[in-house]
Amino acid sequence: MHTYSLTPLLLTWNMNKTIIGYVKKLGQREWKVEMSELNSSSELRLKVLKGLSLGVGGLAVLVAIGNVLVSQSYIYASFVMLYALYSWHVYRQTAKTTIFNGHKYIMSASLTLLVIVGTFLKPTASGVFFWTLVFPIIYYLLLGNKAGFIATVCLFVVQMSNIAFQFYAEQYFDMLTMMLNFSFCYVTIAIVSHVYEINRVLAENKLSKLATCDPLTGANNRLALKHRYQALQDQQTAFHLLVLDIDHFKAVNDEYGHDGGDVVLKAVVNTMVDAAGGDNVFRQGGEEFCILLENVTRHDALAVAERIRKEIEHSPVVYQQRAIPVTVSIGITQSEASKGVQDINRQADANLYAAKAGGRNKVVA
Repeated sequence: MHTYSLTPLLLTWNMNKTIIGYVKKLGQREWKVEMSELNSSSELRLKVLKGLSLGVGGLAVLVAIGNVLVSQSYIYASFVMLYALYSWHVYRQTAKTTIFNGHKYIMSASLTLLVIVGTFLKPTASGVFFWTLVFPIIYYLLLGNKAGFIATVCLFVVQMSNIAFQFYAEQYFDMLTMMLNFSFCYVTIAIVSHVYEINRVLAENKLSKLATCDPLTGANNRLALKHRYQALQDQQTAFHLLVLDIDHFKAVNDEYGHDGGDVVLKAVVNTMVDAAGGDNVFRQGGEEFCILLENVTRHDALAVAERIRKEIEHSPVVYQQRAIPVTVSIGITQSEASKGVQDINRQADANLYAAKAGGRNKVVA
């Protein structure tokens, strides 16, 4: 029987790690990276929202004053001023740590409505309809690729109908030429915005993968683990933490060399991925790994750990036509609302130490 349920003792255990110095330096560099850098799209949206609320909001004040003093359009000026006030409110909100996600949609929709109404009410000579050309850029930067595309297409249809009606009503002398030039400009800006946003997201995803993936094993790294911990805490999701260490890994490196050790590390990760899924496997450094299992029972977590332990034990790693016997020790703990991440890690490590002290090749919960 290899599964134990006991209250682990804090045992002293001298673990020899062949690359501990390198791992420590690498780990320190990884943890210094800000978590916001893994989600630069959110940061970009926030900065665009902040700039839009300040810049366009300030411009809206001037437009409202102009409508009152020049054209005496008091009703339209009132709506523009309301938009300016809302923009100022949003600008102040962007300074806070959390902001209502709907602001970007409200800002986009209200500004769009003002331009559509202005195009309809004002004579074409005022040039209000030219503001339409900036919206594809705003939509894609603020709303993202999917919502930006939908908004861009909808605005194009509405404004083309709006402008065509205005030109017809005013008997504009060269309506077709003006409409074609306007539509070509709009479509060109929309295409550039669309291509830019797609490539920006692809580049961001590649950089995020590089920043959160262990290059040797393909497992998630310590930075990804920190990000996952934060997400679980924010969502208040229950989880089990499995900490796994390869038994006598230094002896493997000594006998088969570092290349043989690398093959063992990859084989162990592949077994963990098969049992728990690639998104849940993390390399903490050297020969130590961990697995996060969300919303599972203690019985299920133990079953996953036992499956990994048995498959590794019964599947020697072949290297240069030689079979390398490999076993692992696993410590398990369950998250609790009253415990912080550090406490959960310490408990899992204590269980891992107990598994090592009990003879290795064991699971302790």
